[in-house]
Amino acid sequence: MIYQKLGKTEVNIPVLGQGTWKYGENKHEAKEEIKALRFGMENGMTLIDTAEEYAQGGAERIVGEAIQDCRKEVFLTTKVSAKHCSFQGVIDAVEASLERLQTTYIDLYLQHWPSAEHEVAETMRVMAYLVEKGLVKYIGVSNFTPELIDEAQAELGNRLLACNQVGYHLNDRRIENNVLPYCQAKGITVMAYSPFGYAPKFFGNQGFPQPGSKERMALDDLAAKYGKTAYQVALNWILRKNGLVAIPKARDITHIKSNLEALGWELSDEDVEQIEWLFPKPKEGLPLQRF
Repeated sequence: MIYQKLGKTEVNIPVLGQGTWKYGENKHEAKEEIKALRFGMENGMTLIDTAEEYAQGGAERIVGEAIQDCRKEVFLTTKVSAKHCSFQGVIDAVEASLERLQTTYIDLYLQHWPSAEHEVAETMRVMAYLVEKGLVKYIGVSNFTPELIDEAQAELGNRLLACNQVGYHLNDRRIENNVLPYCQAKGITVMAYSPFGYAPKFFGNQGFPQPGSKERMALDDLAAKYGKTAYQVALNWILRKNGLVAIPKARDITHIKSNLEALGWELSDEDVEQIEWLFPKPKEGLPLQRF
């Protein structure tokens, strides 16, 4: 496994972690989901990301089962829903998450989305309080623009924001225009979710290139050159960026093995240029969305 510092902390985290969106939705798949998480951890993917919103807490319960005998070896990230971002709402949310996760602390606690109801300053005040109480080690945000990150950091003062989790993949390079360079300059880790694209029913045509498309055929050709798959090429391209880690969702061991094979080799500069020509960067940056 390859590691890097979390933000400006001295903590090393894997550049490749495990996302858990959709985990916990079907009780008949729980054993396989736990087995997959355990396999990933055994192979260095000890960064696990979840959220109270995933399966209404079901994903946190799966993670709690998977890590109960190896908690200290895991870097655990979870998120508070935007609708729970009042001072008391965050306290109630973190207590519920801790119970589902079967742990006494969370390594990295994130505000899941900018809130339409609660000011960033209020949320950051309670985040700092949770750190003081020992329930949370590090504070982060998710889906934040640079302007909102500035607001959050202004409230936190000397307590540094460690991470911003955002969507990033070949068909969505918007963060390269605002979030990524900003976070790199500030020493904030960017944690990329959905590195293979978004679910079509939520985001339209922003998934992974379909077989037969010119983009997919080009990726397949590049993959053959390296003895890899198109998915491994896409993930390797993401992980080339400084200060960035990725948390692909994988619900079975086969997918986790595939993700691990995106590490340990490098795309040539010429091949990177070809990829970025095929998947051009848009003009706009990540927009501000509140929920």
